[in-house]
Amino acid sequence: MRAGYAGLLPCLLLLAGANQPPADKVQPPPVPPVDSGITMMAAPVAILITSFDADRDRVVTRAEFDAGVKASFALGDANGDGAISLIELSHWAEAELGSAGALPGRFDFDRNEDDRISEAEFVAEFARRFAAYDKNGDGRLTRDELLTLNFQRPQPGKGKRGR
Repeated sequence: MRAGYAGLLPCLLLLAGANQPPADKVQPPPVPPVDSGITMMAAPVAILITSFDADRDRVVTRAEFDAGVKASFALGDANGDGAISLIELSHWAEAELGSAGALPGRFDFDRNEDDRISEAEFVAEFARRFAAYDKNGDGRLTRDELLTLNFQRPQPGKGKRGR
């Protein structure tokens, strides 16, 4: 049995070499891109805002935004008392933003610090977010307006694994 395997090894080596390009056509390995530390990203609230796009035209109009904010508040006000408690806010953030610790958080909404977020406070915070994202002031939010640049200075001597 071993003699059969011994004859197989040279054949495999020949086959492996047959698939190699000629020496003059060997391409150098690709050069990895330079890590500038700049990335495009979307904040959890921006991702939520994209879900307000009712007609799926990839533009969130002010009417779609207002309807989305109203529906989001209703989701957050689980007990229907007209306000979002801090516990309800945690559940809302997890459901709508993907994490109970995602922003906007309590201090963004609860401006009067009464541990309850009224609908007016909720709407006001989202209105601030709309104005900040609407870079060209046209009353509509496009995907590019919802993206933000994130800059993290590369640390010398650290590759992707060292971060």
